[in-house]
Amino acid sequence: MKIRAGIFALVSIMTLMILAAGVAPALAQPVTEHPLIRPFPGAVLHERSSVQQNFDAYDFQVKNPQTGRADTRTVKGEYRRLLYYLYREDGSRNTSVSRVEYFENFKAAAIAKSGEIKWEDSRGLVFTIPREDGGLTWCRVEVSVGAGSTTLIIIDEQPLATTLEFGSAQMMAALDADGKVALYGILFDYDKATLQQASDKQLQEVLTLLHTNPDLALEIQGHTDSDGSAAYNLELSQRRAESVRNYLLLFGVAPSRLEATGYGEKMPMAPNDTPENKAKNRRVELVRLAR
Repeated sequence: MKIRAGIFALVSIMTLMILAAGVAPALAQPVTEHPLIRPFPGAVLHERSSVQQNFDAYDFQVKNPQTGRADTRTVKGEYRRLLYYLYREDGSRNTSVSRVEYFENFKAAAIAKSGEIKWEDSRGLVFTIPREDGGLTWCRVEVSVGAGSTTLIIIDEQPLATTLEFGSAQMMAALDADGKVALYGILFDYDKATLQQASDKQLQEVLTLLHTNPDLALEIQGHTDSDGSAAYNLELSQRRAESVRNYLLLFGVAPSRLEATGYGEKMPMAPNDTPENKAKNRRVELVRLAR
């Protein structure tokens, strides 16, 4: 009885110390699958063994271009560690898929989304995929063939500074000085012309610009990087420019004040040689029209 009472007293003291320090038990963040990186076909997420955090760091292996050997790159951002199991129809683990088949599947999917393979060996595959907000998503794939499992370590690296929105006064100053302004806060779904909700803040500033300058007329230009064919990029940029124009028309801007033109990859801001430079080229520009 004395032992139990002593344990209870110790627990009570520790609880009071924690509360006094203002420390509360941490609640686990719900785990969600990644919107860009999909699992091997048929694989099922084991949510209880997976982790998702708003911000963390991870050291990814990357190939040193000079030596061909592995270096490490520390990447910070939203973190996921997702465990997937592959099952047969009878519910047993499917261990018949080779590591090569897993890796080839993920490599093909990454390249289809303009990704880049950073490293590959018998223990893991590392690749990146560019996002429309100007950031990079990093992924490491680890496979246990005997367990029929894959582990995806994913970090959404923070977007580039070029994604910062411009206020209406800043846009007007740029139009007065240069006749144009490049906007990186207007975002679209991957490979589509659908405006993301995160674009609303920047688009509302464009509306303020137009409403406070009633004589201002603008060409809305869509621009892409060089990934994909030139013809496809031209068509995609046109649709994106039109999406912006249609948004602004919904708020009462006269159609005669807005033109939408897609230029595809024809007018880059930087060489299309790095993910960072490609992000600079994916943009919407406002150009002042003479009236």
